[in-house]
Amino acid sequence: MNPGRRTALFLLTSLTLFALRWHEIRDLIRYALDTDHTNASQVLLIPFVSGFLIFRDRSRIFSRVESAVLPGVLIALLGLGLAAAGHFLSAPVDEGNRLSLTTSSILAIWIGLFVAFYGVEAFGAALFPLLFLAFCIPIPSAILNTLISLLQRGSAEISLILLRLSGTPVYREGFVFHMPRLSIEVAPECSGIRSCLSMLILTILAGHLLLKTTWRRLALVVVAIPIMIFKNAVRIVTLTLLSLHVDPGIIESRLHREGGIPFFLLALLLTYPVLKVLMRTEKTEANGSGEQSMLREANL
Repeated sequence: MNPGRRTALFLLTSLTLFALRWHEIRDLIRYALDTDHTNASQVLLIPFVSGFLIFRDRSRIFSRVESAVLPGVLIALLGLGLAAAGHFLSAPVDEGNRLSLTTSSILAIWIGLFVAFYGVEAFGAALFPLLFLAFCIPIPSAILNTLISLLQRGSAEISLILLRLSGTPVYREGFVFHMPRLSIEVAPECSGIRSCLSMLILTILAGHLLLKTTWRRLALVVVAIPIMIFKNAVRIVTLTLLSLHVDPGIIESRLHREGGIPFFLLALLLTYPVLKVLMRTEKTEANGSGEQSMLREANL
């Protein structure tokens, strides 16, 4: 098939899919724009990032293309099955869970179209940007609640340590800290789930772009998680100490609700040296392998 015709047909079928499922895409956009939903704020940005990654590596991804109708149809059928599940379960489940199913359905069908038009090799070459689209899917409530609980508990534990290191008298009851003239609760809303998701996405993307070995990419993500929990605890303790020693109203101020950016930048600063070390060791390892190869060739 002519490359231009192949691309035109793929774009046409993609637009048809999006038109047929527009009401679900519209619901997803509204859900992502609602600031009360902490598990979907990244949705609107992810397709553009994936599109950029595919465009960036287009020569490699589309170096060998061929039609693969059967694999594509099988993947699309999975998407249709998810769509059916979302339709029949739409009444008893909440909006986030329903959108998880419908968004997964749309992505599966679209990836099936990609495979059908461009083939399995192109799919393998574009695997990261295609799988990266999974961040468009709102996290199901069962998984989200578990993550929030873990982050909440970790933030509370580190906050207690930091408060005691500051010399502040504190008595803890579960997630409630009692101090002179002030009691605070590390509520689920204080878990830092939104910034943790943002950090997870950034570290996965940075690992893909700047690192070549899988274990180093995983190490970057694994290190970023405790850094985010520590960052959240620093934010809680900072607001608490400011409320105790500067202004009691700070704990209920806009700084509490909207002042997360400086602390997120702190997390990035703490993560950056880890990334630099991983990049440096990878470069050293690559140089060592290159020198060994040159020595072998010289000996031959």
